[in-house]
Amino acid sequence: ADGALRLAGPGGEISIKPQATVLALGGASWPQLGSDGAWVPWLQARGVGIAPLQSANCGFEVAWSEHLRDKFAGWPLKSVALTFADAHGRTEQRQGEMVISARGVEGSLIYAFSQRLREHLNAHGSATFTIDLIPGRDFEQVLAQVSHPRGSRSISSHLKSRLGISGVKVALLHEVLRKEQ
Repeated sequence: ADGALRLAGPGGEISIKPQATVLALGGASWPQLGSDGAWVPWLQARGVGIAPLQSANCGFEVAWSEHLRDKFAGWPLKSVALTFADAHGRTEQRQGEMVISARGVEGSLIYAFSQRLREHLNAHGSATFTIDLIPGRDFEQVLAQVSHPRGSRSISSHLKSRLGISGVKVALLHEVLRKEQ
C-alpha cells in the first residue's frame, strides 16, 4: 500500500523502498515449471507498462508439400548453416542443427535467429532465410561434384555419393527446385 517492495524469506517478510528495482520474472513459456506470466496483470494493475510477451525460442511455419510433411516431419537437419539478412541489411550466418516439423522449422539453429526472424515477420509479414546443406564447400566444389558423370544412378544416389546429401536434405532440394534443376 505504501509503494514498498515486500519480500518474503526464511526470516519472515521485510519491506524495502529501493531507488531502482530490477525484476527477473521469466516469461510465460513453461507453466509446468512456474513460468506462466502470472506477474503481468499484477504489475499492470500498478501502472507498469508491459510489452506483450513473445516467444524467445520459437519455430516458424513453412508451407511444406504434403510429401515432405508426411515423410520427413521430425527429421533433424544436421551440420547445416543458416543465413538471415534483416531489413537493415545486417546479415548473420551460423552453423548448427535444426528440425523439419510438420508445420515448418524449429530447433537450436532456428532459436538462435528467432528474435530477428520474429521482428522481421512482425514488420514485413514474411521472412526468408537460406540454408546451406553442406557448409564448408563453395559453389565451385559442389558444381564439380554434381557434374561428375552419374551413369545409371538416380540423382538421389549421385548426391549421396558425391556430396553426402541424403534423406531430408534431398527432400528439401526437391521442395525448392524443379526436376530439371
